Amino acid sequence: MTILTNMTLEQRIKILRRHFERKGYRVHSGLQFGCELVLYADDPDRVHSDFCVHLVDQQLDWRTMQTLARSMPDLHKTLILAHIKECGSDFVVEELAMATEHAPFRHKNVVKQVGEQFKKQKLDHIEADVKGPH
Repeated sequence: MTILTNMTLEQRIKILRRHFERKGYRVHSGLQFGCELVLYADDPDRVHSDFCVHLVDQQLDWRTMQTLARSMPDLHKTLILAHIKECGSDFVVEELAMATEHAPFRHKNVVKQVGEQFKKQKLDHIEADVKGPH
């Protein structure tokens, strides 16, 4: 048996978390989106997440993949299928991004880079300062 086979789900998710943190993402639980992880390119208070990560163990059940792939456009996210492989005494994460024609904000005909999905900020006090006294 391999080391990976004896790992719990939580231990494998921890490997995924470290992998994406090394790439510069802020990593959070993806439970609310039906995935293991959600990736943010910046502070989650400032931007929406761009990616949902699903951990694939031995095989990917086609129903699971179909469910995830169909839900991502509504969530404005790109699905990343991630598989962990042993490489000597270390682990390698293989990624497959599954985008659709309705990937994040493509319907607006504006190309958005990762991390540019900014949340709307309350600007009432700023607009009042700009307009000045009436």
